[in-house]
Amino acid sequence: MSNEIEARVYLAATGNLIPARVQWNNQGRISRISRLDTRTTSLPILLPGFIDEHIHGADGHDVMEATADSWRHIEQALARHGVTGFLATTITAPWPELMAVADLARTYEVSRDSICLGMHWEGPYLDPGYKGAQPEESIRPIVLTEIEHIIARSQNARLPLQLMTVAPNQPGALEAVRLLVAGGVRVNMGHSGATRDEALAGISAGADGVTHLFNAMAPLHHREPGLVGVGLTSEKAWVELITDGVHIHPDIVRMVFALAAPRVILVTDGISAIDCQPGRHRLGQWMVNVDGASARLDDGTLAGSILTPDQSLRNLLDWGISLRAIVGGWSEAPARRLQLEGRGRIEEGAWADMVELDAQYQVRGTIKNGQWIYRR
Repeated sequence: MSNEIEARVYLAATGNLIPARVQWNNQGRISRISRLDTRTTSLPILLPGFIDEHIHGADGHDVMEATADSWRHIEQALARHGVTGFLATTITAPWPELMAVADLARTYEVSRDSICLGMHWEGPYLDPGYKGAQPEESIRPIVLTEIEHIIARSQNARLPLQLMTVAPNQPGALEAVRLLVAGGVRVNMGHSGATRDEALAGISAGADGVTHLFNAMAPLHHREPGLVGVGLTSEKAWVELITDGVHIHPDIVRMVFALAAPRVILVTDGISAIDCQPGRHRLGQWMVNVDGASARLDDGTLAGSILTPDQSLRNLLDWGISLRAIVGGWSEAPARRLQLEGRGRIEEGAWADMVELDAQYQVRGTIKNGQWIYRR
């Protein structure tokens, strides 16, 4: 298949869609971008591939199944939605189940068209008072020797531990953050009732992100900004946003972009029910109730989402968010945060990780390292 495509291409230098021909070499690097002498809108749209640092499953499969077959199904499903990179995200679970995920990550066969980049452990060191859909019986007190074991187990893994969500207000949390960062693991603060001072202490210890801002944390208060306030104001914190219109009201999404657009990392927090019919679906050890808009525990607690990145893109455009800000949140910011060299941008010398969409922003195809991994 030809190593080129003509499209209305999103170029970071302009923040606009420019009619152009993008060519890439056999190694999968973009070799040339040539502007086309046309103003046609009939060409497809080409954006940098989406990078989701927080997703639990798709297509009826869950990361916690800890089998290569289930993870391959998740990869294939996400490719259909324009994803060119994601972190396989755990849920808080009994220790043997977490170790099974870690074992799979050590040996998982990674090929040129693989889109799984590593692991995100959401827990188990969380605040029980803000557990959300995390099972309280599996939330653990922080034990530094456990964390040393996790880091060591991730060394030389084919899919290393890239990110862990920790509640910064728990005993031993600051020491845990320092240990994780020293071991090459980034730390999000989340599932926490942390005060402003506790959140700032987490950042001082090395944490550099907030897991799904506003969700599963103490609410913003004008006399106690808490973790939400720190996420909105600290230049050292990336902030995850779930933009399904259920987790956060569109007005609040607009506010976050107005305050912190360069630090927004868009995520789905998606679960196994993505691309499935409504009904009962798995999230870790839970079975959750899924309708056409959300996933919830039996008590009504939100339990991840059924959002996909392309649906997030369409939502955000409808809510008045600029394409520049959306591409920043879905591609550029996560690539910078995860230090993915040559990813997240369409430019000469970068990897050809791209998503082709039609005029309604429906995915037509996905390219990873110059190879089509999905064609509609």
